[in-house]
Amino acid sequence: MADCDIPSNVQTIAGPILLGSQLNWFFYGVLTVQMYMYQQAKYNDNTFIRSVVWFMYIFETLQTILLTHDTFHQLAISFGNMAGLGKPYLVGFELAIQSGIIACITQCFYAWRIYILSASKWFPMFIVHLSLLQCGGGIATGVACFVYQSTSADIPFEDRAVAVWTSGSAACDLTITLLMVHFLLKRRSGIRRTDNMVNKLIQVVVETGLATAAMVIVQLCMYLSFKDATYFLTPASVLPKAYSNSLLVLLNNRNSLRRQSEGTITIPSANNNSGSQSRRPIQVNIAQSEPYIDKPNIAMVNLSTDKSRIEDFGVAK
Repeated sequence: MADCDIPSNVQTIAGPILLGSQLNWFFYGVLTVQMYMYQQAKYNDNTFIRSVVWFMYIFETLQTILLTHDTFHQLAISFGNMAGLGKPYLVGFELAIQSGIIACITQCFYAWRIYILSASKWFPMFIVHLSLLQCGGGIATGVACFVYQSTSADIPFEDRAVAVWTSGSAACDLTITLLMVHFLLKRRSGIRRTDNMVNKLIQVVVETGLATAAMVIVQLCMYLSFKDATYFLTPASVLPKAYSNSLLVLLNNRNSLRRQSEGTITIPSANNNSGSQSRRPIQVNIAQSEPYIDKPNIAMVNLSTDKSRIEDFGVAK
């Protein structure tokens, strides 16, 4: 113990690492449940969509494994050794490069749906450019982390790369949220059932979009404000899972939208067998066939068909 060089503020370095790893595992569990729901629903999605979903899940699994590897080395194998605790290991790949790629896939998926809703290529192109910018910043951050063997904000190049990565990602998420809300509001038809579906989609889009944007902003503020601590590693560890979960939540949301598109009415029935009248409710399910379909179902969009055919809000049923 005489050689132990642990400083008094070690909790500001080890604490965020431990908390980030635990939260990463928690959201990986949530992602696994979302993946199970997606498989059980047996959506008739095309091969491209299924490939994207499975790629993200496998990529996220790899990210959790690598993060656990680093956490074990930092907190267990290097216990009492500050050099081992501060070593970046594979952080540049698992928290920067992988996060930028996963965010880019999710944001481009949103861009495609905005293209379907708006019938304009300019908004999606702007989103794709922002997404590629943040992805490039994430890759540059990861490369700098490997080159300098540090995650410190004192390194000018890494400082600028993180700024491009996080600010670009936040700007892209906020742009997507605003555009999605705008175009979904234009889909309101005045029919209550249709408007309820639109409101549900708006709620999901706002919640997921603002959540990822807020997490990125918090990560950037912590990175620049607390240069002697690793507070930023906690939101950075959760960020990839936030993007992948937001995508699967939107895909799995189709089941609840379909249930909303069907109505149930209750008809009282009389039973006079005993000479007295009793009422027993009879439930009749009515499939949605109202004329609100003049504006196609905005739940999801079939990616394998022409952009004019809107069946679901991102993929086929």
